Amino acid sequence: MTRPSNSPSVPASAEPPGSTRTKIVATIGPASRDYDSIRRLAIAGVDVFRLNFSHGTHAEHAEVWNHIRRVREETGRSVAVLMDLSGPKIRLGTIVPGDEALECQVDERFELTCADSVDFDAPEKPGSKSLVCPVEELFEDLEAGQRVLFADGTLTMTVVEAWPGQRRAILKNLMPGRLRNRQGINLPGGGGRIKALTAKDIVDLDWAIEHPVSFIALSFVRQAADVRQLRMELKQRNISARIIAKIEKPAALGNLDAILEEVDALMVARGDLGVELDIAQVPAAQKRIIAEAARAGLPVITATQMLGSMEFSSIPTRAEAADVFNAVLDGTDAVMLSGETAVGRDPVLAVRTMSQIVQRAEAFASTDEKVGRRVASVHTMRTTNWARVTPITAAMVHTVAELVKQIQPRLVVVVTRSGLAAFALSKLRLDIPIVALSDNPDAIKALALAWGVEPLPLTRYGEPDENLQVALDWAMDRALLEPGDKVVHLRGAIANKPGHNALYIHEVGPDLRPKA
Repeated sequence: MTRPSNSPSVPASAEPPGSTRTKIVATIGPASRDYDSIRRLAIAGVDVFRLNFSHGTHAEHAEVWNHIRRVREETGRSVAVLMDLSGPKIRLGTIVPGDEALECQVDERFELTCADSVDFDAPEKPGSKSLVCPVEELFEDLEAGQRVLFADGTLTMTVVEAWPGQRRAILKNLMPGRLRNRQGINLPGGGGRIKALTAKDIVDLDWAIEHPVSFIALSFVRQAADVRQLRMELKQRNISARIIAKIEKPAALGNLDAILEEVDALMVARGDLGVELDIAQVPAAQKRIIAEAARAGLPVITATQMLGSMEFSSIPTRAEAADVFNAVLDGTDAVMLSGETAVGRDPVLAVRTMSQIVQRAEAFASTDEKVGRRVASVHTMRTTNWARVTPITAAMVHTVAELVKQIQPRLVVVVTRSGLAAFALSKLRLDIPIVALSDNPDAIKALALAWGVEPLPLTRYGEPDENLQVALDWAMDRALLEPGDKVVHLRGAIANKPGHNALYIHEVGPDLRPKA
């Protein structure tokens, strides 16, 4: 069969897309920033590449961005780029010389003061019990009795006295441990005066003007206003990226409904969430975030330490494998690798391992009726602003889901300009492949995050049969269709007829072309 001119080719070297319906996000770092590594990661199954702006220079990120663009062109993979803003990560300044550690004994008292500038200052008395932090707003949140956590919660102090006007406080240590330069600081339940979008983040956003990305993740979100501020900054720069709110503060959990009204996706950022919440509460918080994102019709990424031991080992722990498995059963749309691919010993092996675990979890969910019902029950529709689609599109999408149950088609095809209809279909967890077609490159790349969706580009938004043939060719190449099979075809828009939607049911003919 002759392939239509607007049908993309898929090179034999690329991994057949759709081997996992749950998408894989991989962080790029020193272990994976070269072109060959990025290409191998894409072939291994990465759908979204994360650029962590807490590390690296703009020039280094630009080089990686160019590598990803080249890989996308050469492999045919519609991979997306996620720009993860640093946010107000509060860190100690220089408190000891070199790589030494400051010994902290129980009940020992320390003076915490503010640096003179945003630069980290060296202590006037090396080895003294002085701590320094360059974030002025931190001191406005300190009051007697406030807990202050250091180094991801491995050391805890409490505020004895605080003088916000002087940017000074006295802390008492509650457990023995060590502190090193530039380790993180957390205020459980506090830190409300510290803005989610920092001056550094604003500068970093300018980088995205010349280097378009599909998603921008906002760190340390506490309230919907944080998301609105970022949206305003993006609009001023004419940046069309979708916003991901990282849920890593207890305040964000309290304001989750309002945040969901403003964002395009969520991330369960278990690192800082696990520091600020009792560690036993984190699994329940994860399940709640995933469930609420499902009800809102929005994608959700589960992140942090999913295969953490693979930074140093060639295999994950049993607990890590179970963690990934259960996140899939919970209904997450994507799972994320951080240090495993950024600085790990074998980033490609980490992705392959993640893919294998995800495939096993998806196979289990599809054959276990109880699990299937539980996952499906999570994906119930909220009545307002569901999946960011119009009420008409929402009705069409749910009609597709009902048709899948009744006529058992082998494929669902959605033609979309914005990608929203495909994201909405994704949240209904259909048990057959979904192919999304669009002539909008931004939508195609963003759909790399949509669970169970294979995005394919169109060079022309043509007639229904012409566009449908692209999806049929894709399915035929993978032996997914036979004559007589049915294909459900949803068009979120009709050429030259804005505001129209259409739904077709095609039966595949003997020549594997649609038959009326």
